[in-house]
Amino acid sequence: MFRLTLHSLWSHKRRLISTCLAVLLGVAFMAGTLVLTSTLNSVFDSLFKGMGEGVDAQVRGPILFESEFQGTQRDLIDESVVDEIEAVPGVAATEPFAASFSITLLDAEGETMGGFGPPTIVANWESEPDLASYTLAEGRPPEAPGEAVIDKAAANDGPFAIGDEIELITPTGRETKTVVGLARFGDADSAAGSIYVATTLEEAQRLAGEPNRLVSVGVRAEPGISSAEMVQRLKDADLFEGADIVTGQEAADEMASDVKEGLGFFSVILSVFAAIALFVGWFVISNTFSILVAQRTRELALLRAVGASRRQVLGSVLLEGWVVGLLSAVLGFFAGVALAAAAMAALRAIGIDLPSASLVITPVVAVVSIVIGLGITTVAAFMPAIRATRVPPIAALRDVAIDQSGRSRVRLVLGILALLLGLVSIVPAFGDDPLTSDLPGIGIGMGLIVLSVLLLAPVVARPMARAVGLVVKGLVVVR
Repeated sequence: MFRLTLHSLWSHKRRLISTCLAVLLGVAFMAGTLVLTSTLNSVFDSLFKGMGEGVDAQVRGPILFESEFQGTQRDLIDESVVDEIEAVPGVAATEPFAASFSITLLDAEGETMGGFGPPTIVANWESEPDLASYTLAEGRPPEAPGEAVIDKAAANDGPFAIGDEIELITPTGRETKTVVGLARFGDADSAAGSIYVATTLEEAQRLAGEPNRLVSVGVRAEPGISSAEMVQRLKDADLFEGADIVTGQEAADEMASDVKEGLGFFSVILSVFAAIALFVGWFVISNTFSILVAQRTRELALLRAVGASRRQVLGSVLLEGWVVGLLSAVLGFFAGVALAAAAMAALRAIGIDLPSASLVITPVVAVVSIVIGLGITTVAAFMPAIRATRVPPIAALRDVAIDQSGRSRVRLVLGILALLLGLVSIVPAFGDDPLTSDLPGIGIGMGLIVLSVLLLAPVVARPMARAVGLVVKGLVVVR
């Protein structure tokens, strides 16, 4: 039976190529999503880990609100709190931070930079090396209101060099600055594609429209004082009402999480394609094996007539599915790795600069890919395999196979239920203002509707054919 199964599989290799491609695409998108997510998590965890090492504590304002697109929004703090922080025992250095996200940088041709991607950050240059997010790669820090430092990625895109003038679009009009330095964010030329422009503290506060106000204050403790102890001392100092004080590593982890969440759209896109491809793959496999079983009715009946058991026939059909699934899953895994590499290249192409890092490929991804590939083919081939075991030996005397799927009451009931549930699930899509949280339900509803069409098609095919035949017959009679 094993040799016969492999021979049968090889004899239908052309038909099974499309089946392999369907599963391969689904597994590739799924594996690519897992590899890309693991790689991005590793890159940003490593990148932001260095930021938190030099900062023992960070003092921030209370949370005002949380936005789905803008993240957590906090109240600003008064600049006078810096003196209070420096008076706390154990504080070795402080770094005030002021920033604005409502300013746009123009390139050398006068066109806006950044687009709808990561934001443009106009902030003060942080002079304390241990507390700074950016490091100076070339030139010097800004010392006057008309001077600025920009990140190397923006300088390359501009293009700008030290000594060039840059133009900013601010809420109050256009302003010109002279580039005096180029900066890097850790090992990257930019922070996940954001544009960074640094000025003096007073100038950053003026551009933000918030003189004497700060976003946060970084704190470095004296030797021998841990980050947790420094945080507790700052909390005990009761600096101002609602003060949010965390360790530098906690602040860095939050920032890394926000960036990874912001870049999660690539993973979401790949996940959607993976779900669609796996669904299509399941349908193609099920349809292909149904056709093969129908075409092999006499062959299977002869096998039963010469002594093959139902279990052997079932195993033969399932074995074909497993061979297709294993081959497709292995090839899909390697295709997924290539897809993840292409996605990383695409991120860099659209201006999201990332440190050079190899793809993170874990054994779990390979195992999951193979399991999913085998699982999809097993589920898809199971019903055709069950039908194959029901072929009686006497069917070997028939010239054709008889399809009874259109008379299945179970198929009719399941098809109607899937259709009704699908229609109910997509109702929010027709509302005046659908919410983002409604999208998963709408997607599931669309899938249920497609499933209902697949289930009901054999049931309604005969009545529809009769109706069309009557219409055509009537037109012929009229003529």
